Amino acid sequence: MVNRTSHIIKVILVFLVIMAFGVAGLMIIEGWPFLDALYMVVITLSTIGYREVHELSTPGTIFLIGFIILGVGSFLYVVSTTAEFIVEGHLKGVLGRKKMTKKIHELKGHYIICGFGRVGQRVAQELKKTARSLS
Repeated sequence: MVNRTSHIIKVILVFLVIMAFGVAGLMIIEGWPFLDALYMVVITLSTIGYREVHELSTPGTIFLIGFIILGVGSFLYVVSTTAEFIVEGHLKGVLGRKKMTKKIHELKGHYIICGFGRVGQRVAQELKKTARSLS
């Protein structure tokens, strides 16, 4: 689970770097203020694409084409990875509980000793002495 969580964090960090790249590119190439550039990046990456905040120059258009290819793919990867993480974790929990419940219901003639300290060890010895099976 920790490996998966660190993977999600890395994916999100890469995505934020791509967003920062897009904002910086629009601010430098087009001379837009931060909020306009951020808005354009967000609507581009989310594929909403209402309208351009301002008219784009030719270099800005070329930059945005490359950014769309890089950014939208990254955005979709972040969304799918996050959804997979959520669904997989939830399904593992549900299936794990079902499997454990089934195993518990299949048990017959068993004793469960909770804890194996001084008292638990003594109980186990008594059960063994009296020929009762331990599981």
